[in-house]
Amino acid sequence: MIDAALRFLAEETNAFLLRRTGSDLGAVVVGPIVNAAGALQHASNEMRLTLFAADEERTTREQLPQRSIVAGREVLLPPPLKLNLTLLFTASFQQYDQGLRHLSQVLKFMAARPVFTAADSPGLPDGLERLAVDLIAHGPEQLNQIWACIGARHMPHLIYRARAVLLQDTEPVGSGAPIIEIHQDVHGHEPRVSTP
Repeated sequence: MIDAALRFLAEETNAFLLRRTGSDLGAVVVGPIVNAAGALQHASNEMRLTLFAADEERTTREQLPQRSIVAGREVLLPPPLKLNLTLLFTASFQQYDQGLRHLSQVLKFMAARPVFTAADSPGLPDGLERLAVDLIAHGPEQLNQIWACIGARHMPHLIYRARAVLLQDTEPVGSGAPIIEIHQDVHGHEPRVSTP
């Protein structure tokens, strides 16, 4: 789901850039900024969309398994994992000001579309009902740490948080016959449960 969310954001951003600039020069490519050896992966005249970090959205965390009926049996699925993704848009252009113009277009697009839903974004990946994107500001020390972690020199960039990316394991944690009736004993005995 993480890969699909990043591809979706790149495709939506590229469609906006093409409308605004009339060219696919500077298109957003999903990928790392540097490779495992520390060499710059950025091609010239492109923007990279890179996952920097992922963490769990704990404020809306579900504790209980989800129940559903599949082929006449009750199936328990693990609760979905809601994620926050820290994303970097970095610009590598031969002309510095051209990179800044492209980053400005990304800012305009994300300001106009801070939330993507299945209703207004048909390309939203299956299993993802909503994706909210917020611009994040960091101070010089935090930025220094981020670029040190990446293993690259500082480049023109924007940092966003994408919220509520959902992941759910489809392997059941339990199953059984569904309860269809509960018979209450009028004499105070334990209720009797009926299954098919």
